[in-house]
Amino acid sequence: MHWGVDMDIAGKFAEKLMNAMRYSLTSSVVEVLPEWAEYQLRYLKRHGRFCSFSNPQSLTEKLHHRMRYPLPHFSRLADKVLAREYIGATVGERFNVPLYAAAELLTASQFEHLPDSFVMKTNNSSGSVRIVPDKSKEDVSELTALGNAWLREDFSRRRGERHYKAIRPQVLFEQALLTADGPPADYKVHVFNPAEGESFLFIQVINGRFGRMTQNLFSEDWQGLPFRLGDKLSPSTDAQVTRPPAVLAELLDVARRLAQPFGYARVDMYVYEGRIYVGEITFTPGAGAFKLYPEEWDRKLGALFRWPELPVPSAEAPVVVRGGRFHDAVNELG
Repeated sequence: MHWGVDMDIAGKFAEKLMNAMRYSLTSSVVEVLPEWAEYQLRYLKRHGRFCSFSNPQSLTEKLHHRMRYPLPHFSRLADKVLAREYIGATVGERFNVPLYAAAELLTASQFEHLPDSFVMKTNNSSGSVRIVPDKSKEDVSELTALGNAWLREDFSRRRGERHYKAIRPQVLFEQALLTADGPPADYKVHVFNPAEGESFLFIQVINGRFGRMTQNLFSEDWQGLPFRLGDKLSPSTDAQVTRPPAVLAELLDVARRLAQPFGYARVDMYVYEGRIYVGEITFTPGAGAFKLYPEEWDRKLGALFRWPELPVPSAEAPVVVRGGRFHDAVNELG
């Protein structure tokens, strides 16, 4: 049997199947699929092979296991509202971005109480962000409709990340961390905690998030890495990105402390006016869909990811799931 050819055919078949099902995977039609089939199809489409859920070894396998079998603390700490408590208790309240308000339902009148500039985003998803540099130039009714549309979406179904289901949806309004060139660079610190030995960290620097986006990867001592993360973003040559931030040591310390209880976590941070702010803690970055080059690094990084995982009581708290009444209220507002 020619495994290379067969897996190539399987991957192409899975891609065609998933493209045909891209809408049904986020609708009630998915209920007719066996649960195991949905997650194997997701992994097969992304990586061209089947996932070992019974004995995951690679980084992407372990991330898909988390997506399929989430632990309770994933929901609490992926919630951008509740995570603030953990961040404050673990590293200090000063690392939280100043929060103006959080709401489960938006009305136009709420915007009257906000400052002239702010960032509007959801607590239970990725990518639902709107930067408002000048409120007077915005259509408040459009912002209200946008926020309520975000609240209606079940983000957990978009890419199969089940832990988002247990997060009570809210729209947050935070201080806009803006420079003359726009938002500051995003320092995504990947922290791997093995069963034995020292933690392994690397820094993924994303710049130009609302323009020409770039990605640079660095080790703890700001050297290049022997692997690439995806192939869509080019590295930046901007000196503000390629040179280490003055607060690098503190940045890494904050990431280590926040990720210490877990086998792996990605801690996203910004440096603004010389201060570090934590944006979020992510347990399933990119829904495990990214590829590592050379491919062997998927398994190498997976070996640094402590396994099996156990619940972390200190990071847990009761989470209320939204009910039908909440859906009805949002739908009425449109």
